[in-house]
Amino acid sequence: MSGEPRIRAGYSKASLMAVARLGPRVQRAVHAALPDILDVVRNAGHGDWLPVDFNVRVVREVCKAAGPSALRDWHRRTVFDAVQGPLLQPLWSAVVNLFGLTPSMTLRRAPLGWELVYRDCGLLTVVPRGANEMQLRVEGACQAFLDDVDYVEWICGGVEAAVDLGGARGIVYANIDRPGRRLELEVRW
Repeated sequence: MSGEPRIRAGYSKASLMAVARLGPRVQRAVHAALPDILDVVRNAGHGDWLPVDFNVRVVREVCKAAGPSALRDWHRRTVFDAVQGPLLQPLWSAVVNLFGLTPSMTLRRAPLGWELVYRDCGLLTVVPRGANEMQLRVEGACQAFLDDVDYVEWICGGVEAAVDLGGARGIVYANIDRPGRRLELEVRW
């Protein structure tokens, strides 16, 4: 990694918009806990890069307010919003038009979306496993992906959304390999 782990501001904006769907109590709690981050995200352009720690802090606050069980569903909603927004919609439309919609197709193209959303957070690779199974690996994962289980849970929800977008219901199991600086996501549908 060459610099501070970053996330695209447009994706952070989609994440914050999806917080509203968790209910007014959760939204108020997150907004009250992170006014400084909310201001930075609101004022950033969609294509700007923000510290990934901003997103980690939002995930932690959502977890405090809504519980860990809400994290995957919240990220699913974030992904659905993002593929309709200015950051990922052009890529999503092109992929659907070229390759069609299957879970395998959406997961094989996940590294393209990863590069649009994350910088200096690790390299996402796809390893086919079987007919309805794949592994996504983040090689050289940034510290947040190795240390924060709530953030990893949130990432799992995003991968499950990719399977959903492909027309199936998926489940993701995460393995954090700290010494190897790798996050392994086993995906089944």
